[in-house]
Amino acid sequence: MERLNQSFGIGIIELNANAYKSKVLYPATYRDLDFKTIDKLCKINKEFEQFIEQTDRLLTAQERYYKSTEKELDEYCDTYFSSDTEMETYCKEKNIPNGEVSAD
Repeated sequence: MERLNQSFGIGIIELNANAYKSKVLYPATYRDLDFKTIDKLCKINKEFEQFIEQTDRLLTAQERYYKSTEKELDEYCDTYFSSDTEMETYCKEKNIPNGEVSAD
């Protein structure tokens, strides 16, 4: 992980079910895009290739097509929690410990 951070600026976050206990292990740093590596990754991983294609469509979309292109990318990507309550409910439903002590 440290090598990825140093070579490519990839940030690493240690996630915890309790989002407040998550921490940044290696902060991301800005690097110019390495298109040779991106192309290689697209050949290895078709899902990554589809993500790159959808991202490119969004970045180059004409104004009148932007909303529909953005919606298409949102539907492709993983969902995220919009509030702490939503995250806590999900953890409870899936029996994921979130660092809280139950009153039982």
